[in-house]
Amino acid sequence: MENSDDKAPQESLPSKIRPWSSLLIRDYALIWSASFFAATASQMRQVANLYQVYDLSGSSIKLGLAGFFQSLPFIFFGIFGGVLADTFDRKKLIVASQFLNLIPAFALGILTLSGTIQVWHIYICSLMTSFVQVVSQPARAAIIPNLVPRSYLMNAITLNIMTHQVSLLIGPALAGFLIDFIGLDRTYFLSAALFAPAIIGVAAIRSSGVPAGVRRQVSFRNVIEGIQFIWVQRIILSLLFLDFGTILVGFYQPLLPVFASDVFRVGASDLGLLYTAPAIGAIVGSTSLLIAGDIARKGALAVVAALLFAVSLGLLGLSPWFWLGLVAVGGLSLTDAISVSTRRTVMNLLVADTMRGRASSLISVFAQSANALGALIAGVAAALLGAPRALAIGSILCVTVILAICRAIPQLWRYRT
Repeated sequence: MENSDDKAPQESLPSKIRPWSSLLIRDYALIWSASFFAATASQMRQVANLYQVYDLSGSSIKLGLAGFFQSLPFIFFGIFGGVLADTFDRKKLIVASQFLNLIPAFALGILTLSGTIQVWHIYICSLMTSFVQVVSQPARAAIIPNLVPRSYLMNAITLNIMTHQVSLLIGPALAGFLIDFIGLDRTYFLSAALFAPAIIGVAAIRSSGVPAGVRRQVSFRNVIEGIQFIWVQRIILSLLFLDFGTILVGFYQPLLPVFASDVFRVGASDLGLLYTAPAIGAIVGSTSLLIAGDIARKGALAVVAALLFAVSLGLLGLSPWFWLGLVAVGGLSLTDAISVSTRRTVMNLLVADTMRGRASSLISVFAQSANALGALIAGVAAALLGAPRALAIGSILCVTVILAICRAIPQLWRYRT
């Protein structure tokens, strides 16, 4: 089988790469659109989940557990999703996962409509959703480099990350509006309906979704190969540690309902704005990267972004005003967007197609493990210290972690492409 990198579209493309260049490629435009609809639906459901958990329980610890259960499958099964993406047709994996996403959305809508919904129902559906994402995320990440020329890779990856960021702008605001005006049950049903165009878009892609190289089997040996490869690639490993450490002590999203209710004293619509603010910051960050083009000192870029993340975290913890909280949350996501684009680009530059699914899944394992543990730590810390103080302390710990990683792996600061 020929190398899939050679199958990426090359003809009739402008030599100068502009911020929208990858969207001129038909198959990439389809996967981008499908990702947008799926991500918007997921964000709507996630905001509805967190709002409903706090409405039913009034517990910050149970909010933290909601984030923990969303991330749990990635911790134990994330790498197997990468093995599947390096073994089976990636297009079929994505389509199948979108169909399965309909089940928890309809289940939560029916339970809410019947008045029998309980917190543990939301936890179970969060687990189901995360199991589906374990399969779909590595497949989607691995197929993108095969849809564009190598020179478009940074552009395509940043645009793909922007689909999630745009969904953060639209999904939470839409969910907050719908919860207030039509109710939680119909919000869940509408989120399910958005998966239909996502399914159609992926099915219409003409490029092959079959991984390059010799056909392989799903085995534990393939898992070990992926781990060994990342361990050898010290630059990728250092970026994973940086992301893990900062999120572990600086995970803030499950606490936004606490800030909305107890600190800023606002309702569901303003909570939706709190979940929307990160999207604005992230879009600004990604757009800046698209305009700047290829930044050579990617290691230094990642470290500076992490430090600015810590500053924004402290600002949110100390903020007494809703508008300042919006600014802080936007800054958190702006710096995170730069970090994510950097990690994904470096990974795809250093990894061959035969390993892309597993490498992508390992990035997700690190991120989701940090999300799960960070959500739990944030919930407990908020219960013991109060949400504002918990984030202020987290900001200090975040800076400490960043400096420790730079000292332990000095290659990170010096790395350039």
